[in-house]
Amino acid sequence: MHQNDLRVRKTRAKIKRALIETINEKGFGNLTVSDITERAGINRGTFYIHYKGKQDLLEQLEEAIYSDIIQLFHDNGTISSATSYEDLNRQFFQKFSAYIYGERDFILAMVLGNGDPMFYHKIKQILTRELLKRMEYLGIKMSDEIPHEYIEEYAIGSMLNLSIYWLEKDNPELPNEFAKIMMRTRTKASLAFAVKE
Repeated sequence: MHQNDLRVRKTRAKIKRALIETINEKGFGNLTVSDITERAGINRGTFYIHYKGKQDLLEQLEEAIYSDIIQLFHDNGTISSATSYEDLNRQFFQKFSAYIYGERDFILAMVLGNGDPMFYHKIKQILTRELLKRMEYLGIKMSDEIPHEYIEEYAIGSMLNLSIYWLEKDNPELPNEFAKIMMRTRTKASLAFAVKE
C-alpha cells in the first residue's frame, strides 16, 4: 500500500473515531468541526482536505455503510449465491452480523447517540429492497394471509431491533453466534418460544 494511502486512511479513521465520541457526548446537532479536530488531534485544514464540513463527513460515512450493506447482496460467493430461502437467511445473517459488529460504534452513535434519526430508516429501506429482490430471484413469494407491508415491517424491523439490542450489550456474542440466534428467531413464531411448565 502506498504511504500516502495509509496516511489518508489513518487520518480518516481518527476523524471518524472523534466524530463518534463527540456525537455520544453532545449529539450531532451540537458538535462543531473544531470539536472533531481537537479530539482527533488534527488541524482544521487537514479536516477540510477530506471533508467539506461536518454534514459532508456524516453523509460520506453513512453512504459507505449503505453501500457496504448493498454489496453484501452482490459479492460473489455471499448472498448472491443463495439457492433457497433458508440459505438466503443463513448467508445474510452471517455476513450482516459480521459487518455491523465491525461498525458497532458508528451504528450505535447514529441510532442511540443523537446521531442521525434517518439512518435506521434508510438501513431498513435498503434491507427490505435487497431482500425482496433476492426473494423474487429465488421465486419465493410472501403469504397473502396478511398485507405484505406488515410482513416486511415485522421481519426487517424485528431483525434490526434485535441487532441493535445485540450491539448495545456490554459483552455481545460473537457475530457467528448472533447469526445463529437470528436464524432461530426466523424459524419460530414469537409464541413458539413459550413453553408450558
